[in-house]
Order: sequence, then C-alpha cells, then structure tokens
Amino acid sequence: MEDNVIISGIGAITPLGIGAASFANNLKIGQSNFSKISLEQSNASYQYIIGMAPDFDFKTEVKKLDLPEEVLKKALRLRHLSKSVLFGTYCALESLVDAGLVEKVMNSSKVAIVSAGSNTQQSNLHKIQEKYREKVTFINPNYAINFFDTDIVGVLSELLQIKGEGYSIGSASASGNMAIIHGKRLISYQSHDIVIVVAPLMDLSIFEYQGFINIGAMKAIDETLAPNNAYRPFDEKHSGFIYGQCAGCIVLESSEHASDRKKKGYGILSGYGVVMDGNRGAKPSKKGEAEAMRMAIYNSGLKAAHIDYVNTHGTGSVIGDTTEVEAMLDVGLQDVKANSTKSLTGHGLSAAGVIEAIACLIQLNHGFIHKSNNLSNPINNEINWIKEKSSGLNINTVLSNSFGFGGINTSLILKKLKN
Repeated sequence: MEDNVIISGIGAITPLGIGAASFANNLKIGQSNFSKISLEQSNASYQYIIGMAPDFDFKTEVKKLDLPEEVLKKALRLRHLSKSVLFGTYCALESLVDAGLVEKVMNSSKVAIVSAGSNTQQSNLHKIQEKYREKVTFINPNYAINFFDTDIVGVLSELLQIKGEGYSIGSASASGNMAIIHGKRLISYQSHDIVIVVAPLMDLSIFEYQGFINIGAMKAIDETLAPNNAYRPFDEKHSGFIYGQCAGCIVLESSEHASDRKKKGYGILSGYGVVMDGNRGAKPSKKGEAEAMRMAIYNSGLKAAHIDYVNTHGTGSVIGDTTEVEAMLDVGLQDVKANSTKSLTGHGLSAAGVIEAIACLIQLNHGFIHKSNNLSNPINNEINWIKEKSSGLNINTVLSNSFGFGGINTSLILKKLKN
C-alpha cells in the first residue's frame, strides 16, 4: 500500500478529559477516572464500574473552538440530539479546527463522513421507551430520525454542507478501526481528498451493561478494589473489561492535498489488516488476530522487527488478553513495547479504535509510551510491557489492534511523518 494518507486533525472526549489536549496530558500522567454508578430498573438497583467522561455541555465547549461564526451559530442551534451524537459532533468539530479544514470542507463533494459504530444510542432509546411506554402515540417525531446511527452523519453534513459520501460502519469493538480503514480506501481510490472518521459515544443502557456481565466479558463490581485499581489488562488478576465513555474523531487527508496546503499532520496511516475467523460469538481467535497483524505489517512494506510499539486491544478479559499475547508472539513481536490504552480510558467499544489511534499519534509525536495501569504481574513476560510511562523514545512505527465480537480482527500501522 502507498503511504498516501495522513492524519491531519484529532478530537476526543474520554474519561481523561474533554478535548485532545486534555487526553494527551493525562495519557502522559497516566491518569485514570473510574467510578461506581447505580442504575435502576424495575425498582431494583444495579451497580457497575465505568470510566466516566467529565460533565459535558455542548454549547459551552463548542464556543471554545475557533469556528467560523456561521458554523458556530448553526452548532448552537442544534436540537434533539442524543448524548452520543453531541459527543461525536464536538469531536468532529475539534478535529477539523485542529486540521485547519473547517472552511475547506464546506460545500465540498470531495469530503466524506464515516461514522464508527452501530447501536450507539442504547441509553437514549431506553429512556424513550420508558418515557412513552404508556403513551406511544405521543413520541417526539424527531425520534424517527435520531435513533438511526447515521444521525451524526446527517448532523455533520448539514452543519458543514458536506456533499461527498456518508455512512456508518459497524464492526462491534473493531468499528473504529474499520471506519479508519474505509476512510483510507476512499482516499486511495482518489474519490475523496478528506475523510472525517467520527466515533460517537457508544452510550449504554442497563441492559447492555448486564448483558456484557452475563456473557463474562465485563468486569463485575469487586468491593475489595477501589474503582481505579479494578481494571487490569494483561495482569494475572484481570477479570473482564470496564466500559469507558469515549468519543473521538480523526481527519484523514491525502498526502497530496495536505502538501498543497503545507499541512504536516500527526502521522501516516500506512497499512491495515482485516480478517474474519468464522465465529459468530465472543470467543477470540489466535489465528485470526495474528493474520490481521501480519497483513497490516506486510501491506505497509514492513517486517515484525520494524514495529516499535503495539497498542493492544487489551480489554482485560482472561481469554482475550491471553489470545492476543499468543497472536503477537506468533507474528514475531517478542520483546516489543506494548501497553493498553483501555487501562486508562476504559473500553470505548465502537469508539475504541479511533481513541486508540489518537493515543498512538500523541505518543508518536511526543516520544513516550503511556503506562499500562495496574499491570503488576503480567500474564506473559515475553512482551516488553510498559508498566510506567517510558519517555525520550524514538517511536517511528506503531501497530494498533482492535478486535470485535463476531470474529472481526483488525490492525492498523501508523508511521511518524518525516521532517
């Protein structure tokens, strides 16, 4: 594959803060922000641990962005948006401001919008169902629009008058990576100059929380551990993932288009691998994961020895962590530096791939690898786990993994831009 796609803008909301700058600062510190929440259903209370995003007021935060007056006025007039879409819209606007592209994308047919994720508004749907259970005929007409995953695509298209392609891509927890991969394809086909890859918040209801716990994927409450000590990817005491409220956006741009406007960007989206392993369920596949990594490395014109750092899928599930380590070793990634961004942010589910790509780009550009939180006793010592922040590094090539239920395995290769 040609290295003809760069990342020119980033935007993020995570439990580490609102905005990409807060995300970067707290990655460096190794900050996490997990807490217990209680949800009510049928007069019973249920407790879960989550990575909670800071209080977010869309109007307040969007006013802080350097937006053209016309766009700001339209953004402040937005109505009837779910929390999921509000998070994603802010991240998209932040990333476009960061890229210096807000006015350039307006009224353009060479700009596409790809949204990562499906079923991203479950909490909002649950609230609507509860509110109108006994008065169905009074449901707000806007519900007919905003329950679709493509609502954010429509919002951004109207806000910026973008006229290229637009859709959402669902691949479970690999959705973020798959949306990024599809964005690269659109640019490589030369049909678009810019692709906005936005990952709205996957906003869970009590039913998704409990479903994940019942299938054995999500960590249940452990009263012996403080919330910030509970999530332990790749540690011997790992026992499932903890959800994190995350949304993010990256702006992909053809290297030619970026060069014409003298924009350097954050890095190169070099290659990718996508493999299904013939499995509907939640069980991971060493063969499928290894093949996705091999494909990404090969398509980037590299060998395993060229990989400086792996941003793992690293969910903290016993079988998931073990399988990923085995796959990494099978590919020849012994002694590679590796960590889990989820150990700090929580698992953003369909947004995870975009958030972790942003984390990779931050680390590439600032020469550090953030700590893997609570990694006291690794399940395998053949990988060079980063237990505490490692600084002053010359990182040139990163591999980032995202795997999804249904046997979907994806890997990305990100490279540092040359001066």
